[in-house]
Amino acid sequence: MSFQCYIHADNTREYIMTSDAQRINSNDFVLVLFSLGLVYILGTTYTAYAVIALFILIRIVFKSFMVMEETILVIRDVGVQVKTVYLGGRSVSRFIDRSKIADIIINEAITMFHIRVYMAIIVEGEDRMVVVFQNLLPRLNVLLQAYHGARSIIFNEKDHSDVPLEFS
Repeated sequence: MSFQCYIHADNTREYIMTSDAQRINSNDFVLVLFSLGLVYILGTTYTAYAVIALFILIRIVFKSFMVMEETILVIRDVGVQVKTVYLGGRSVSRFIDRSKIADIIINEAITMFHIRVYMAIIVEGEDRMVVVFQNLLPRLNVLLQAYHGARSIIFNEKDHSDVPLEFS
């Protein structure tokens, strides 16, 4: 994963987390080998081609939900835009108005086997927090930089971030 911070103006920052996941991986090669084996076993029948087409379609659907990039754009006196870009180019954005932002926090989620650190925006009048970088889940040092930068823009706090601007 890679992380970039862009300071567009004195009152605007953009934090981008990009996935380094390969678009074609070993699972895709296993699918091709399985398809060739199926054709070898069943012969060149319509059933074999239908099953192969179904497996390929399922793989394409799974790939379309693969997150490639997550972005948080913070603009003073305006708000925050959280954006997720998927493998096929589809993107989902959510804008949170400054007047609705109650707080920006770093929190821990504890499960049976993992402790996940995440950054979230608490929105007034909503039951759920907006989790930033929720699919790529960067490390704590990356979250701290985005956290301090976002709070310095939204709440006019001093930026105490000592973390370097690029992380790989």
